[in-house]
Amino acid sequence: MARTPYMGSRLRRLRKDKQLSQTDLASLLGISTSYLNLIEHDRRDLTVPLLLKISQTLQVDPMAFAGGQDGQLLAETTEAFNDPMFAADAYPNDALANFTSDYPELARLMVKLYQAYKMTSGDLQMLRERLSQDSLLADSSFRMRTLVTSVLSLTEIMHDNSDLDEEDRQRFLDIVLKDSTSLADTVDEMMGFVGGEHLSGKELSPSAMEAVTDFIQGHNNYFDEIEQAADALRPDLGSGSPNLMELTQYLQQQLKVDINYAAEEQHDIEITLFDEKRRLLTLSKALPPSTVKFHMALLIGQLTSDTLFDQIINRDASLSTDVARAKAKDALANYFAGACLLPYEVFLEAAERVRYDIELLQQQFGASYEQICHRLTTLQRPERSGIPFHLIRTDVAGNISKRFSASGLRIPRYGTACPRWIVHAALLTPGSICTQIAELPDGSQFFSIARTVAKPSLGYNKPKRHYAISIGCALPHAHRLVYADNMNLTNPKSVMPVGITCRLCDRNNCGHRAAPPPNQPAKKNSTARNISPGIGDW
Repeated sequence: MARTPYMGSRLRRLRKDKQLSQTDLASLLGISTSYLNLIEHDRRDLTVPLLLKISQTLQVDPMAFAGGQDGQLLAETTEAFNDPMFAADAYPNDALANFTSDYPELARLMVKLYQAYKMTSGDLQMLRERLSQDSLLADSSFRMRTLVTSVLSLTEIMHDNSDLDEEDRQRFLDIVLKDSTSLADTVDEMMGFVGGEHLSGKELSPSAMEAVTDFIQGHNNYFDEIEQAADALRPDLGSGSPNLMELTQYLQQQLKVDINYAAEEQHDIEITLFDEKRRLLTLSKALPPSTVKFHMALLIGQLTSDTLFDQIINRDASLSTDVARAKAKDALANYFAGACLLPYEVFLEAAERVRYDIELLQQQFGASYEQICHRLTTLQRPERSGIPFHLIRTDVAGNISKRFSASGLRIPRYGTACPRWIVHAALLTPGSICTQIAELPDGSQFFSIARTVAKPSLGYNKPKRHYAISIGCALPHAHRLVYADNMNLTNPKSVMPVGITCRLCDRNNCGHRAAPPPNQPAKKNSTARNISPGIGDW
């Protein structure tokens, strides 16, 4: 079994939870204390037989050693400690892994503090941009200065001239009152421009989308209750993998929903609309059949399992805002749709049979490329799981719009990913599948594929939206994928050295850099210098 970074930290934490010393556990496992010490410090491989013996001895599920939540927490802690404000200090990866493993609650508090810092920094940056570029704000600033001058001048006149007659004094007071009211309105307007709600002392918290991403990651993108609900409903739909006609009949006959396609005057919509009062579902004519099926299954989940979604959400305190809870409910409804259309056991068996060939799975289940990729990441049932995948979706600007990692790959929470990642290269060959074996600075290796997808177009004047989707796994699982055929996986020659994101990567001599490496030492004086430094030179 290949070495998995930081598995030793998880073993050490589990051992301490059981209140066992290294000597005690080594004796129970039949190995030497020194060998166990090397394993706990990630200096020796943890073989499959030994992993199973440890699981039995500590009475824990082998999945406790999977990357999952610990990997995500480690990724976020590493990102925080590699911020430029810590540039004067260096924290080795193994030290951060030990800190995260031994003090997970403290690490979460550190991440929460860092998130608050990043949000505050973002607010300040937005404020600077608005102050320097917003013409409306500049106009408000001019009006505010004018009104302040007027109020001040009139107040001074009344203060310095005690002999003013009552009529003039009253006229001045009326002007002051009017200008003061206008001044207050102008201040409110300016606060609205700069996002005054963030300056009112409210508690900083992750954005709604970040909270939902953390919620999904925290459950390892597997919700057994929703899988059971989808399994229970599927016989009423008529077949193992419902088709368009069966979904239509169920909505019309069982849920009393009328279905209509957008009329000519509505042709500019590319979304699916549901009028709850009229029980009317309106579908865009631009949607392909796979998306129409998914949206129908999505609505069925919303109408039949809303209470279940609320129960799951209410058990998670991290979803602290109404917006986050609403978006989490949307995410669970999407999960239901995938579970309904792509039954867990049937889909997993098919995926294993075709060796995770996404195009063959598309043909068998009548689903889109993105739907198949999403469903593959949910095959995390403890007693019968598929390959632990990571998934990333970016737009053409490199912004990450979807991220999940069960493979142990660290996906940046803020900013864009390393430009060497295959997800970016896929945009150079639209529609073609690209493959990559990538190695991170800590030595961990991952196999990934990537391909572009496009959202429906509503016509020439409404261009398509293009995305790149990458799905991958730790290298030891790559042999199970058809995409890795004819590749040397045991001793790969073509490995792309990558980082997480430029700000967290300490690789030298990288011409793809968009930011300096962390803790970069000062360059030594040299008699030769590069007269045309590239973006990777700092």
